[in-house]
Amino acid sequence: MSIEVTARNKDIPVSLQEYASKKAADFEAEFPRTSSVHIVLDTERHLYKAQFEATVAGTPFAASAEEADNFIKAIDEAADKLFRQARKHEDKIGDNRKP
Repeated sequence: MSIEVTARNKDIPVSLQEYASKKAADFEAEFPRTSSVHIVLDTERHLYKAQFEATVAGTPFAASAEEADNFIKAIDEAADKLFRQARKHEDKIGDNRKP
């Protein structure tokens, strides 16, 4: 699996990049068929944004958190949205299969 962290408009500390990478690794641990995760960290004045894009078994997922107070909160919100999307998709796929 490839994890890519991109920073826009500002240099992001290594600790925040590692934190975002840890969230992506947690996603990969729960969904082992993950092929790639791309994280974009952006800031405009005092607003922080995080966007996660993941591909699981050929299905793309995208989640973003905008206008958070800090990067940690933005990363957590975006990661939670990504987890919810993937779990919901997994439940729908599982419901369609016959036992």
